Amino acid sequence: MLTGKCKEDFEKWLVCGDGRCHFQKYYSDIEGNDNPYQWFTELTLSMQYGVYVDFFDSVGFYLTVRTFFEKYEWKVERIDSTLRKLEQHSENVESRNEARQKAIEKANEIYNQR
Repeated sequence: MLTGKCKEDFEKWLVCGDGRCHFQKYYSDIEGNDNPYQWFTELTLSMQYGVYVDFFDSVGFYLTVRTFFEKYEWKVERIDSTLRKLEQHSENVESRNEARQKAIEKANEIYNQR
């Protein structure tokens, strides 16, 4: 789902995010698992989403999905180090999974453009 520089940085973060290697320690015990990113991509979107949110939080992007009058609203905000909002994108869609996917795709697009 991620591409370019965003994917590269996410893969590094996934294995050693915040210097704790928190994801790798859980999945390195699985026999034959030498690529945590590949294993991660095989999870369902609902299981991946929280990890994506944590990654994007760590780089100043804030993803939100909420119910909005029988629809789902997704929002991506980019905040700089002085807590100034630089960008905001949002849209209403039909399902929670579609909202999650659109938020991740938009965050990926913005990340790769900066």
